[in-house]
Amino acid sequence: MSRLFLLIVLLLSGLTSFQQTGYLFIKKGAVKKRTYTEGDPVQFRLQNGTHKKGVITLLRNDTVFLNGSPVPGRQIAAVILNERKKKPFPANGKTLLVTGGGVALTTAGLSLNNQNKPGKAFIIAAVIGYGPLLVKHLFGRLFYMISRKKFKTGKRFSIRVLDFHIPPGKAF
Repeated sequence: MSRLFLLIVLLLSGLTSFQQTGYLFIKKGAVKKRTYTEGDPVQFRLQNGTHKKGVITLLRNDTVFLNGSPVPGRQIAAVILNERKKKPFPANGKTLLVTGGGVALTTAGLSLNNQNKPGKAFIIAAVIGYGPLLVKHLFGRLFYMISRKKFKTGKRFSIRVLDFHIPPGKAF
């Protein structure tokens, strides 16, 4: 009985096994910077200046198939990363109003406690309340400006295709 069960399990496991997909590596020397597999969206700039954008459908013999059309690996001049949208200001109107109320209360507290003059207390309270919001917004924009937007192939980066497809007629 256990042999029959084992035979049935082995026969049914073949129905759920899949072939491993190929990989597209963006490398800087020997270090992998990005890895794409079949089914990933990607955008290329080619040697002739045109742009190709689509989903990788097949990786075979140093050729990348985008939506079924072949793009030779040698023709790829740059891999353009996904377009990052600029983030909006990190606070909405309600948050700004609540922070303004906190600034007013802090100003009143510092002024009534005779710690500071009202003008100086307002500046201190505004820095405490709105400072973190401004720092978060400015550092986010700075990070957006200096982040990498594409990988240029040639001197620094290279494209490697790792193909796991078995050619027809060569199976075991």
